[in-house]
Amino acid sequence: MSGGSNIAGIKLSSGPTRLRSRILVRNLPACTRQELARLCHPFGQILGSLVLGSHGFIQFARESEAKTAIEMLDQSTFKSKLILVSSASFRSLRARNLI
Repeated sequence: MSGGSNIAGIKLSSGPTRLRSRILVRNLPACTRQELARLCHPFGQILGSLVLGSHGFIQFARESEAKTAIEMLDQSTFKSKLILVSSASFRSLRARNLI
């Protein structure tokens, strides 16, 4: 596929995982997997993505890429909305009382 048409990677089937290379993006405006992936693409290789209403998940190839995306995107603006970005591992979500 050319021109980044597969930028969003595979469609993920679930949200949080045991993987530390998956991020959770909260407070999303209406957007597609591809739009969310384009936002995250500068930080690393995206293996998959999922958008569920105002939440989205991005699976990076490496934990270091996910950490960089969290640092750079948390509390930034996407389509005029403040987004909140964190790790989507079960452990990190439990620590924040999100699950």
